[in-house]
Amino acid sequence: MRYRIHTAAIAVGLFAISAANAQSSNPYAKPHPAQTATAQDKGSQMDDIKSFATAGTRILDSQTGDLTGTGQPGVLLILEPTPTGNEKLGEGPRRDVVLLTRDASGHLQKAASNALVVPCGTCGGTAGDPYGYARITHGAFTIANGGGSRERWSDEYTFTYAADKKDWFATKVKRSVSDIDTGKQKHIDLKAKELGVVSFKDFDPSKLPEVTLP
Repeated sequence: MRYRIHTAAIAVGLFAISAANAQSSNPYAKPHPAQTATAQDKGSQMDDIKSFATAGTRILDSQTGDLTGTGQPGVLLILEPTPTGNEKLGEGPRRDVVLLTRDASGHLQKAASNALVVPCGTCGGTAGDPYGYARITHGAFTIANGGGSRERWSDEYTFTYAADKKDWFATKVKRSVSDIDTGKQKHIDLKAKELGVVSFKDFDPSKLPEVTLP
């Protein structure tokens, strides 16, 4: 009996180590806090968010929080397309970011999506998967990516809900690049004024100013 208990304990420990190593493969990733049953998200525990993973996609990440600033818990999903097995480094379909809010009856419904914000799984170079994290705050959310090899890059996009337009708009962008050999760094911070009026669903990172080292 002692042998069986000891073996189970080792298995649990190895699983925890493997999970931690998987997440740390991207140096820009931040630990996702454990989902706890708070008063705000108790009503969302019965939601079937898997039903929104259509066309052969799977849920890469999900975050629950107040997306609209109304106190109603919504959900942010990162959907991963099914790999074909022929993807090359730096190529592949981007992930779809889907925002779910609640209708008058309290059921989740798709409110907006964007397939340009989170790069493909092999688009992070030698750093691995470029997806870093998603975080929801009161009426806003942030998505961060990062990757590279010698030159490491990171992007952080923040979108804020506008109640009068019933939509989310880009309000802050942080882009950085650093040379791990020379220590040189460069970054830009773009506010809403510089970004203009760009909704989440129309946001295209390729149209932002590039950050390059001399």
